[in-house]
Amino acid sequence: MGILDWPAPAFGALDTLMADALGPFGRVLIWALICAVISMLLYKWLSPQTRIKAIKERLKEARQAMAEDDGEDFAEGMKLAKAQLAQSLKLVGFVIGPAVVASLPALALIVWLDGQYGYSCPPPGQQVSITTQPENATIEQVGINPAGLEDGACPVVQVPGASDGETYLVAPAAAIPVIHQKQWWNLIIGNPAGYLPDDSPVTQLRFELPTQHIISAGPDWARGWELTFFLALILGSLAIKKGFRIE
Repeated sequence: MGILDWPAPAFGALDTLMADALGPFGRVLIWALICAVISMLLYKWLSPQTRIKAIKERLKEARQAMAEDDGEDFAEGMKLAKAQLAQSLKLVGFVIGPAVVASLPALALIVWLDGQYGYSCPPPGQQVSITTQPENATIEQVGINPAGLEDGACPVVQVPGASDGETYLVAPAAAIPVIHQKQWWNLIIGNPAGYLPDDSPVTQLRFELPTQHIISAGPDWARGWELTFFLALILGSLAIKKGFRIE
């Protein structure tokens, strides 16, 4: 489990509670609004709002002065440009830190949502196309793993080990389309499906899993959780920014 996966049990518990009253579309919509509220209010709390407002006023004045400059005096034009650039950089300096920290809850939620609503395992008996890295690696599907997977059963794959005759069984614990050997960045974002053995010549398995659709109409790219979530997140964030007068 990576650092950004720590809130996953809480996300899962709340999602289960909401499932009694809401379908996937409604739950994703609620998650987007929760994310917007937490991120925007956290940003407001962490950022120096008074200073940011003052800098924006000075930046507005600098832009107005640039717009009114007739351009005849090059030195004066450079002075105005430097003043505008200085205020812009100062604004970035005050905003970037709080913005990054406030985005961490959203990033953790997005990671969890992709695992929860991104893909599903096929029904038992349905074959799944599997590709490997390297491409010439020899693997074999030897069964299915229904444990903990409510909507299907992902394939159990036998992969070769480091020595002749040695093999490993890889049983995905979640509907994740890629399983690979553990990397350094898995300390930040883990793979809930598990990992390949470090000493196996197979470095990655990719499963052609079916994508989940939270809405039944429209093109395929619009039926997943992503469009609903990010559209609601943007609109909710803008509404909160305006309603709470966040700079």
